[in-house]
Amino acid sequence: MKPFAKVFAAMFGSESFDKDSSRNRQIHREWDRQRSNAMSPSEREEIDAIFSRNL
Repeated sequence: MKPFAKVFAAMFGSESFDKDSSRNRQIHREWDRQRSNAMSPSEREEIDAIFSRNL
């Protein structure tokens, strides 16, 4: 039951309407996605450098 509660809290919580926090969550999701697709440690470091400049 807890996973459903977290999903609904994320979707309908007051925080979800805050544009800055939703933008940050979107950036972090894409960052994690790109890191998981990295082929080497140096590629992962480059991805980290690119995304950290955005935050």
